[in-house]
Amino acid sequence: KRLISSLLDLNNVQIFDEVISGAHPAEVQSFVQGKWIGSSNYNTLLDPLNGEPFIKVSEVDESGVQPFVESLSQCPKHGLHIPFKSPERYFKSPERYLLYCDISTKAAHMLALPKVSDFFTRLIQRVAPKSYQQAAGEVFVTRKFLDNFCGDQVMQCSKKSV
Repeated sequence: KRLISSLLDLNNVQIFDEVISGAHPAEVQSFVQGKWIGSSNYNTLLDPLNGEPFIKVSEVDESGVQPFVESLSQCPKHGLHIPFKSPERYFKSPERYLLYCDISTKAAHMLALPKVSDFFTRLIQRVAPKSYQQAAGEVFVTRKFLDNFCGDQVMQCSKKSV
């Protein structure tokens, strides 16, 4: 809860050191059968910026994999949002495409704001050993993709799928 509320506060430029750091490592759990579970074994990731251990990822060995297999066998084979799996639901409702276009437009607009762009650039640097310019390039490319996708590309992609 603390992590999410802190990440949403773009005015807090110190979140990277206060929320996830060597002093306050994050713990990644596994989601299985509707519950978040920890592990007795963890793999520790080092912060690419300073080399401190800052994220603990739960490890599952062969003896603990069965609950995951059972949970996956209960999942649908495709996402319920995929248009070509239920065309009657999507192709008769252009509102859904307009909604996806609006979402892409808003996301592209937000990524164009320097404060938001800087936030995601620094976030990328926390999980990938990239310079600021390289990480900023990732954010820029994503913004340009969303700029392009927010037009009629959502509808065009669905037409190619059918």
